[in-house]
Amino acid sequence: MSLQVLVIEDKGIVGIHIRKIVEAMGHKVLIVVKNAEDALSVAAKNRVDLVISDVRIEGEMDGISCSKELQEKYSMPVIFITAYRDSKTLQRASDIDFVGYLVKPFREDELQTVVNLAIFKYKLFGNSALVKVSKRYSYSFEKNHFYEDDSVIELTTKEHLFVKALLTNKNALLSHEDLDTVVWDTPVKESARRQFVHRFKEKFPEFPVELVKNRGYRIF
Repeated sequence: MSLQVLVIEDKGIVGIHIRKIVEAMGHKVLIVVKNAEDALSVAAKNRVDLVISDVRIEGEMDGISCSKELQEKYSMPVIFITAYRDSKTLQRASDIDFVGYLVKPFREDELQTVVNLAIFKYKLFGNSALVKVSKRYSYSFEKNHFYEDDSVIELTTKEHLFVKALLTNKNALLSHEDLDTVVWDTPVKESARRQFVHRFKEKFPEFPVELVKNRGYRIF
């Protein structure tokens, strides 16, 4: 399933960059708008699965206020992008349940990761897919079942969360910070994270997950 994404960005070259990344992931960018008025108009007439918004945009209403109204009216997940990281901006953004906060200039894989986290957190795929992980392993989002050679294998709650996070980030890196948020809902020590992944690999030695040093984990 492909998402329909609304991008709110008043810098043309940044909007083009966002569109290129999102569409390369297989999703559809409905339109890139420069102000809140146009964003609200598009949202009123179209299905929008995800909003990617700059904090500072053209017009009287900024990206934070616009995103707050979109959430209140349509319950849309929001990703913020900004050139600013001051405490006042962060405090205002904290009033919204946003998925992620990227500071310009951001890398392609950073945006990919936060888009995939939105899919996982808000179940934007509808959880209907059976995902083939490798020759031996597959996962059903609909049933929350992990299969090994077509047999259902019991996973712990954290193992389920770990597998889901990896699969929804299949084309990008799952950072240590994002992994902590998804699996533990709080930062954990590196030793605890490594032990958890090590135990998982001992149980499922052919599961194709690898560590990218100092950055996170990914499926290969």
